[in-house]
Order: sequence, then C-alpha cells, then structure tokens
Amino acid sequence: MIVYYKKLANLLMVAGAALGAMLGLIHYRGNILSNESKVAIFVFALFIFSGIIVFRFIAAIVCSNKLKAIQSRLYVDADPKGFLEEFEAVNAKVPKNLAEYANGQNWISYAKEALGDYEGAWNAIKDLKPNELKIHALTTSALIVNQKANLRILMRDLEAAGDQIDDLRHLKELAQNRARMLYSNLEQQIRVQENRIAAARGKEDTDIKYLEEEIQFASNPIYKKEMQVEAAEFYLRRSGEDKEYFEKAMKLLKEVVEDRKGLYTEKRADELMKNPESVYVFHS
Repeated sequence: MIVYYKKLANLLMVAGAALGAMLGLIHYRGNILSNESKVAIFVFALFIFSGIIVFRFIAAIVCSNKLKAIQSRLYVDADPKGFLEEFEAVNAKVPKNLAEYANGQNWISYAKEALGDYEGAWNAIKDLKPNELKIHALTTSALIVNQKANLRILMRDLEAAGDQIDDLRHLKELAQNRARMLYSNLEQQIRVQENRIAAARGKEDTDIKYLEEEIQFASNPIYKKEMQVEAAEFYLRRSGEDKEYFEKAMKLLKEVVEDRKGLYTEKRADELMKNPESVYVFHS
C-alpha cells in the first residue's frame, strides 16, 4: 500500500527519525556530540532507527486506510468519477513494472467502464503483461485477463472475449496446485463470462438462473447493475417467445434506475425501457 503513497510514507518516516532523535537527545540530556562513549552513540542511533521503524508501520496503516477509502468510493459508493479524480494521478507515479501498478490500472479500467468509456477502460489495461512484472502475481494476472474479457463482452467483441476466457482457463490450470482459492474464483468467473456470452447471443442453453444469482448476491452496485442490464437484454432478445420474458426484462431495468449513481448502465436501462427494440442482437 505504501507504494501508492510513497511521499506520504517517506514524510512519516522522516518524522519518526526526528522524534527518535529528539527522544535520544532527551535521554542523554543533549550530550551526544561531546559524548565519548561509543555505546551512547549506538543507543542514540538506535533511537533514530526505532523511530523510523515505528513510523514506517504507522505509514503502512495510514496508506492502507487511505487506499481502502478510495477503493470504497468505487466499489461501495459506486462513484467512479470521484475515484478517477482521486486515484488516477496517484497510480501514474507507481513504477510500471510492479504488480501494484497493474492492480491500479485494473481499478482505473473498471471505473472508466462504469462510466461507459469502454475505449478508455481498454486503453488502461491493454498493454499490461502480468508475466513481465517485477513482482509476478497470479492473482494480478487473473484480474487483468478477467477485466479484458469483461470489456470485450461490453464492446460486443464476443470472439475476442472467448480468447480471453481461454487465457482464464490457462490461469486456472496454473492455480490448481498453487492457489486453491484463486482456482475456485477463476472457475466461477469463467462460468459467469461464458454465460454472459451465451446470454448476449440469446442462446437457449444460457444458464440465466446463474446470472440472476450473481445479481442477488452482488454487493458491488456497479457489477449488480451491469448484470441486471445484461439479464434484461437476454430476456428482451427472447421476448418474442414468451410475454413473461418482456415483463422480467422491464422489472430488472426498473431496478437499475431506482438508485441512480450516474452510471452508464442507468442510461442504457432508460433507453431499453423507452425503446425495447433497441436491444442489440448478435449474429452467430
């Protein structure tokens, strides 16, 4: 977390060194430079070092809380614009060969996606190559590839989305023996993405119940609204077969706009409720 707020962390550690030096001077009553004892000089240096260590720990807590507050703005408050204003410049200062930079770009991509800026979201992560990171992280790789798959679906490039899902499968194989929790998460994400593609194509074998469960358990407002819109579009694509599908679609779309956050999904829901025939139909 410190890497995102290095300047703040450095200032806190300087403060720790200064406090340690002050305590050392108090302990020796200011008699340091003229003190002939090597032990005294060592202890004085120890005061300074201890101050740095303690304040580095404090810096880690402060920076972690600061980052969590900014992330909460995106994932809890569903305020992507505010998140970008606060975090985009911060991540630009992080070395690009660190996993933290890749993670930050992933969050930035998601925020831009939430505003409907798919091109900007794609540009934020398109050049990331997790395998070349100085601190390689399988989880970071999975996050980036999953976001690329997500964006390709939203950009209506289902073939490219399928390629990204193949990459997710490869990561799942790597995680099987190295990270069991990540393996399970990837298994779930692959299932979600595959059904999103099937829903986009209006396929009869779409596990729409599974996508509806994603809606039910989603704690992230941005993700929930996206799933609601996509499920509604699936029902609209198949509404000619069953009148009940149309009613289900309208119900989902009304839920999207109940609590407006200024997200692209709300605009899309408005458009679909006004012109249900505007639903995009993919051709196999």
